[in-house]
Amino acid sequence: MNIKLLIIGILLSVTALFGQVNKAIEMPYVEYPIEAGDHDEVVQQYCLTCHSFGYVLNQGKKSRPYWTGTVAKMVNEFKASISKEDQQVIINYLVKHYGFESTSGH
Repeated sequence: MNIKLLIIGILLSVTALFGQVNKAIEMPYVEYPIEAGDHDEVVQQYCLTCHSFGYVLNQGKKSRPYWTGTVAKMVNEFKASISKEDQQVIINYLVKHYGFESTSGH
């Protein structure tokens, strides 16, 4: 490869890194309403610390085994510090408001 072409390619690539936007960028705010009651404050305390409630809503209606596994994943894999009692409160809340009772898993 021609060394001049290589240098020109590198300079063009690096130049793009220094580009600036001269106007304010506004990000839209999307509110994800959380169902009140049934210890929603526990859900807010733990779940909304790491992600928006939109993450929960985007899961769709899921079964108790699904929500149980999801809460376990948050504790075991993502190291969320949630007591066993509060884990059950969160699962019950999610099943009641964003799920259904089932034994099939999903």
